[in-house]
Amino acid sequence: MTNGNFRLIHRLMAQIQRIMGINGLTVITAEVVETARQCLVIGSH
Repeated sequence: MTNGNFRLIHRLMAQIQRIMGINGLTVITAEVVETARQCLVIGSH
């Protein structure tokens, strides 16, 4: 998804943390990662 780009990984993880906090989640799911990716416009989809 990030092709090893550490800056994108950091941004993606920050977005995942934000989404989890907003939704009161304690587990990272595929849906959370995909939502974070879509918010940051990373990768092709």
